[in-house]
Amino acid sequence: MQFILALHNATLDDGVGLIGDALERLRTPPQAQARLDDPDIEHGISLFLALEHASESAFNKSRAAALHRHPEDNIPTLHQVKKIISDLSGITSIIKDQCINSCVAFVGPYTDLDSCPICDEPRYDLIQLQRSRGRIKHPRQVFHTFPIGPQLQALWRHPDSAELMQYRKRRTEQV
Repeated sequence: MQFILALHNATLDDGVGLIGDALERLRTPPQAQARLDDPDIEHGISLFLALEHASESAFNKSRAAALHRHPEDNIPTLHQVKKIISDLSGITSIIKDQCINSCVAFVGPYTDLDSCPICDEPRYDLIQLQRSRGRIKHPRQVFHTFPIGPQLQALWRHPDSAELMQYRKRRTEQV
């Protein structure tokens, strides 16, 4: 029942989901199509997309090989590429702690718990917690949520995807 009440009372301003610039961008989305004018950044994004299911190490090795051949290039790091893509698209993830066994997410009524209410596994890395005398609470596992609002806004900004999103309307009018 606590979850239902939390959902019923949820607002964009409750500080639980999007915050700061991401929330402001949701409220006032850019209207212009995103542009990419730097060939080095474009190379980094192309590399990232080509290696979408590969490891971070694979990206770093591919980037290093490209820089070995063209040391004058300024290909962004993986972290920089992810930030650039997020800035261009407006799509960011909301990161929350979850049980190491994926029983629950530590949100809503579970926000303040230090262990899983289902399996009793600790929420935080106990070694790091002990070494820091309880000051550093590093979650053992997290999950990422990509809110639908920024994804839809990104789709509307590009003419091709905006046209595709009109399919249902056009088909309904034909019927």
